[in-house]
Amino acid sequence: MKVNCNKTELYRTLNNILHAVESRTSSAIFECVLVEVKGSDMVLTSTNSKMTIESTIAVVSEGDFSFAVPAKMFADIVGKLPEEEVVLDFDSVKASLHIISGRYQSELICFDPEDFPKVKLKNADISITLNKESFRKLIKKTAFSASSDEINGILTGVLCEINGGNFRMVAVDAFRMAIYNETVSDATDNLSIVIPAKQLSEVSKFISDDGDENLVMGITDNKAVLHFDNNKVTLNTMSGKYIDYKRIIKAESTTEIRVKKDELIRSIERAALMANRMNNNMIKFDIQDDVIEISSLNDQGNMNEKIEIIKNGDSFRIGFNSKYLIDILRNVEDEEIHMYLKDSISPCIIKPLSGDRYLYLVLPVRIN
Repeated sequence: MKVNCNKTELYRTLNNILHAVESRTSSAIFECVLVEVKGSDMVLTSTNSKMTIESTIAVVSEGDFSFAVPAKMFADIVGKLPEEEVVLDFDSVKASLHIISGRYQSELICFDPEDFPKVKLKNADISITLNKESFRKLIKKTAFSASSDEINGILTGVLCEINGGNFRMVAVDAFRMAIYNETVSDATDNLSIVIPAKQLSEVSKFISDDGDENLVMGITDNKAVLHFDNNKVTLNTMSGKYIDYKRIIKAESTTEIRVKKDELIRSIERAALMANRMNNNMIKFDIQDDVIEISSLNDQGNMNEKIEIIKNGDSFRIGFNSKYLIDILRNVEDEEIHMYLKDSISPCIIKPLSGDRYLYLVLPVRIN
């Protein structure tokens, strides 16, 4: 049974589905891609314990058939094929796949497609249309702040809230928080779910600028299902109560600083070169009337640098983990930002000069 397809399309699709392929599993079937040929469509599916990806490409086939084949090896072979035209010839008796392109030919041993895990879904309870670029931006601006330690449970996820036409993503770990908002035009239902940050980040990598302008997100059976271009991505949601982040961001501030973002991040990056990794990559801010003096030291030397600010409120010294500040500031697109502080042991909140599109919070490092 043969199918003809385009190398570039097949390779792009295989790279997409690899985001849900486990590299170390207890069963070889989880390292496979399920290939289902249905008329003029070929559907490729990969799955793990948290995410399933289905991608469809147009083909010319001799009939309907299916097989499961090792995904990584299949993708590596396709990526190196000499010609754009690819022939996949599946031998159901030998359970093998012949890959033919120009003068090249190879054979891969296949697995029984019936052993491949199936995901059955009901119709979506809630369905929302989102701009692809906005959705990708929401993930990029927040997911980095989610905890990477599985012991923190639900904090390894990103809270997704839709309320009154606003889509908000929130990510929190023990030392920082990220909140980002985008407008949703057709949302009539309110929504609050938590999706693993790692899987959201994987999805964002293959939401391309090409194809459809929007994606559709449906919620059903404790799963979020994303439809975009020729892809269907099913993400498990997380159970449990998310942290009350709104209580945290209500913290009072006594000092407000207006500063140019690029000058601040460049100075922090220079200070980070001499920050001591054994001391939480700490750099110090000495907040004065019209400047912040940024300093750091390690066993090889020290540095300090002053940058101009506009300040209202108290002057004091405060320490920060340079990495956390850099991560936040790299995700801010504005030329200037506001920083709100209270004292050397209270959180610093970073917001735009106007509006509430984003809010970042970072805890200080105690200065010895």
